[in-house]
Amino acid sequence: MRIRATLLITLCALALPVRAAEAPEKDAERLALGFEIDLLPFTLSAIDGQLGGAANVWLGLDRVRLRAVGSHIAFPPGFLTPSGFSNRELTAAAGIVDVFFLPKFAGPWIGAGFEYWWNSIGSPSGPATAYWNSWVATLGAGFVWKFWGNLYLNPWAAGHLLLARPEVTLYGASYTPAPLSAEISLKIGWFLWL
Repeated sequence: MRIRATLLITLCALALPVRAAEAPEKDAERLALGFEIDLLPFTLSAIDGQLGGAANVWLGLDRVRLRAVGSHIAFPPGFLTPSGFSNRELTAAAGIVDVFFLPKFAGPWIGAGFEYWWNSIGSPSGPATAYWNSWVATLGAGFVWKFWGNLYLNPWAAGHLLLARPEVTLYGASYTPAPLSAEISLKIGWFLWL
């Protein structure tokens, strides 16, 4: 009798993980709302002595999330600011669709979307500032690492294709933005299940 009871308990214990694996992911079928702060714009703008930042809000279902992104960067002198220019700033708004390879918005993801950039740049030769706007196609990837509940770190990288590249001229210096640009950064995020 004792051997049968031990055998029955052992078989039930071994079957539990199989039953759990067969059960559908409850959270994967629920809507999630998340927020992220991107550290790159804060850091670059602080180096320039300016206020900058970036944040996004997202809604997700299953392995897909839709992100609305806003950012402002003041570039430090000599860092991605062409020779003969100064006070370069970029404000961007974006709509991005991300797809995760794993459930529950964790692990690797890829994303694509469109951005709109408001650009300005000045010159050390005088007080004038040039302004231009650009539509941008973007493709990115990252890895969400949850370290405490749904609080996570998200290292990521993206490439940007400028769909408009006007030439800027100030005080005899000319600048045409490169057709491709790339960035790499770290986001801190948190989400909740709705």
